[in-house]
Amino acid sequence: MQLRQSITYSRHDSKSLHDWIAKAIAKAQITGSAILLSYSQIWECNNSLLLLASKSEVDQPRFYWEQPKENFTIAASGSAVEISIPHQDVGDRFESAKKFIRQYLDQAIIAQNPDFNLLSSETAIHILGAFSFYHEHFNGEICTDIPIPPNYQPLLEFPTLLFFIPKWMVRHSLQRCTLTLNHYIQPWDTAAAVLEQMEALRSHLDASSHYQAPTVHEVNKIIEVQGSQVWTEIVERALNLINQGHFQKVVLARALDVWADRDFDPFQVLHVLRCEYPECISFLMDCGMSKTFLGATPEVVLQFKTQGDRLWLRSDALAGSIGRGKTVREDLLLADHLLHSDKDRREHNFVIRSICDRLQTMGAAIDPQVNTGILKLSNVQHLHTPITAQIDNSDWLIILDILQQLHPTAAVGGVPRDRAVCFMQQWEACDRGWYAAPIGWLNSNGEGTFGVGIRSGYIQGDRARIFAGAGIVANSQVENEQSETTIKFAALLKALGAL
Repeated sequence: MQLRQSITYSRHDSKSLHDWIAKAIAKAQITGSAILLSYSQIWECNNSLLLLASKSEVDQPRFYWEQPKENFTIAASGSAVEISIPHQDVGDRFESAKKFIRQYLDQAIIAQNPDFNLLSSETAIHILGAFSFYHEHFNGEICTDIPIPPNYQPLLEFPTLLFFIPKWMVRHSLQRCTLTLNHYIQPWDTAAAVLEQMEALRSHLDASSHYQAPTVHEVNKIIEVQGSQVWTEIVERALNLINQGHFQKVVLARALDVWADRDFDPFQVLHVLRCEYPECISFLMDCGMSKTFLGATPEVVLQFKTQGDRLWLRSDALAGSIGRGKTVREDLLLADHLLHSDKDRREHNFVIRSICDRLQTMGAAIDPQVNTGILKLSNVQHLHTPITAQIDNSDWLIILDILQQLHPTAAVGGVPRDRAVCFMQQWEACDRGWYAAPIGWLNSNGEGTFGVGIRSGYIQGDRARIFAGAGIVANSQVENEQSETTIKFAALLKALGAL
């Protein structure tokens, strides 16, 4: 595969960048502290994923986000500044995220070439990243009456928060494609030296390059990750606790380890997913942990946009699943069965109620409900209700408080949330990491989207770990729930070349 950009820089463009660097250095010297400079321009790029694959460094953070329904794509790499909260930290990670954003945005200089006349959303500084599903191990005070597995040891492998502002980002929207370069300016920097670094990065992105995909691999082993009990036995235990009134719903995840005869290529895997699931948000994040998290999620936990002193909010209620039919008639019959299934509608209503209640707790006004419909993906169909709301607040960073309230929704957690999450964390075979957790972006223009990290997995060398979950409620059938997770596994298994 070959990639070629076609941008030629003028002296006027370089002078514009030099002038902004000089202003940033002057501000850093006046304040006595470093300043984030963000410089944007129009760019030409016909394949953002290929650009990221060919131009990013293995040891640098990498992020990809594609939302086909909104004709929106982000490809970014490198870290101008970042925050990583380890799992040992018991502080408020959402508050830490807000402090991080304020620290670097309050004094930042947002610049552009005067010839381009870009929109504020195109020049805004973007913050990219994810929260882990769990913050810390379960609260024993909440779950004293729920039995703990023998030899239970809480295992948290992943940071509870990873946010970064990239060194470079290519952003596609309906309007056009833009390139943003971010540089952390120190008071002692010189304009000539910083200009040389930023020009070198821009030239690197502009230069022709070849991306040689690895030799096609063969999957030679698939093993289910097991804990002290097999997954079906855990489902039966959850059903017993539901019948005893401990909780009403719990979402239990399975994990598979997939091994190949050579390293997986995460970009190839994601390319298959984005082609197979154009209805979904395709995402990839690698923050230098030697693991790449990727997937194609149909579910938005929170999308937001600032409108004056008001925030517009959207969250998807997505719960209740069934397979696709082999014919149009069979597919319609399955969808009709799902729409009229008492068990699935009850599970779905838990999610609607949990989202609406938590939004209202934050002071949001819920818009009139639209009818629940069917979201059809290539291998599965879901009950889907988009929930929209508005909240009066001039500080868009309240969005992180709202996200904290929403996660995890009943679609990936349970009801009541705390008790269900305790059971999940005690009994599931492995740490979820970023699986089913918020992943996405936000920017200084007061807009952003966080998806739920489902239909996802991790790639590390020749091994991939993929996840699938099912919502367990009263009258759930163990065999049906296992079949549901098998259907959900198919997306990643096919992308990995195992199907």
